[in-house]
Amino acid sequence: MFNGIFIGNILDLFNHSLSNYHLLIKSCQIHLFVILLILSIADYYDLKFGIIPNKLSLILLIYGLLFNFILSVCFSNYHIFIFSIALTALITVISFILWHIGFWGGGDFKLFIGLSLALSFLDLNIFNLNYFSNLNLQVFNQLILYPKAISILLNGILIALIMIFISIIYDGIRNKKIKYYSKLSILDFSSAFNKLTTKTVAIGSLREGMILNDYYFKNQIAYDRINELKNKSNSNINLKAFKDENIYCFSSLNSMGLTKEDIRLINGLYKMDLIKNPDFRVKVEIPFMPFITLGYIGFLIFGDFISIISGFIKMIF
Repeated sequence: MFNGIFIGNILDLFNHSLSNYHLLIKSCQIHLFVILLILSIADYYDLKFGIIPNKLSLILLIYGLLFNFILSVCFSNYHIFIFSIALTALITVISFILWHIGFWGGGDFKLFIGLSLALSFLDLNIFNLNYFSNLNLQVFNQLILYPKAISILLNGILIALIMIFISIIYDGIRNKKIKYYSKLSILDFSSAFNKLTTKTVAIGSLREGMILNDYYFKNQIAYDRINELKNKSNSNINLKAFKDENIYCFSSLNSMGLTKEDIRLINGLYKMDLIKNPDFRVKVEIPFMPFITLGYIGFLIFGDFISIISGFIKMIF
């Protein structure tokens, strides 16, 4: 009788825990959908206005913190929360470097930090904590040596490269340049990509934040003037000028783009006839957040694209 009651209590406890576990898995599925919803809103702002609101990034960051805190409480394991913070700090450093070299904008950088925090629980398998294997994500069956957020970023980059390549081929067919593109050399791709990602604007249309491509001129006075102003202690000049044999060139120093002082300086040089060409090549800001979203969707359905490609190559060879 006593044994029967004892075994019955154990079974009740097990069924209760199992019920809570299924509830947790369901919550994680909803969590993944909420992230997709936030990314979709970011896509809308990125495509329509060319910016991602800081409030949206903050919402995702706070949401990720709360989610990881709740997981820590549910599993009575505070290491889950600490791990999420540590992993996000690492990805923040990587993301900052990518922003600094001009890979993406500040909005992409900030939202990606929130995304990495919200998805950090998927990387707990490195501690053999396979709490979430029942989410049935393909990524759990793949050998991935980097965080899942990086996997999403790489997915997005691959999708972006494929779409850019298709755009180049389409442009070649439309403009009857297919013979030129058929070579598919690195030089051809680089040239076509440069044309796709830059545009020409008149001097009167230069605006703050525009990233200026190389502008060539022949006047040393203009070259000296740029360097003189740039080297002042209180200077806000974000231009770099250099000399290449008998020709000079200046461009934006980094991804922060043109400042008010830069535009004022360029206009002054042009009015004094120290630079001649009134047209400038600037980088076109390609919205990158939609590619992150596509990378996220691909991640949920197929997993890590790099892992898939690696597996395919191994099958061939």
